[in-house]
Amino acid sequence: MMDYENKEIKFKGCPGCAYANHEFNLPCGIAYENEKFTLSQDWELPILGFFIVSPKKHIEKLEELTKEERNEMFDIVDKTIKILRRNNICDRFDIIFEEKENRHMHVWIMPRHNWMIEICNDIIDNIGYVSDYAKQNFRTTDIYEEIKNITLLVKNEFSK
Repeated sequence: MMDYENKEIKFKGCPGCAYANHEFNLPCGIAYENEKFTLSQDWELPILGFFIVSPKKHIEKLEELTKEERNEMFDIVDKTIKILRRNNICDRFDIIFEEKENRHMHVWIMPRHNWMIEICNDIIDNIGYVSDYAKQNFRTTDIYEEIKNITLLVKNEFSK
């Protein structure tokens, strides 16, 4: 697996478990972490403000979380979006659940940037195109620095 800086991420087994166990790090680091969840910018896509909330325990489906855990996960989603809006990172978001076989279920906090709307009318229907466009056009040192700065901003806001 390659990160958004095009550096190889090495791990064994489930990437979500490996990340939760700190078996590898991302260039931007973890924005927030508690005993149940991690919050980080997406590993592969250089999209400003594209965060992932992932449970630390290995689950494949949303219903495997308790009601309290789901509430906690959505509190993290809600707080992240409020931070990103308040700091003018993005104003609109899509929340996407990803359930993959033999992988961690996680939630994408996908910002709706203007460039996305310019390249396609429906971001969700064209998520693969949007992802490929980001990989081809935003793998730059400036974008990496912005991603790191946004992560630090979110981390500082969560620690208040």
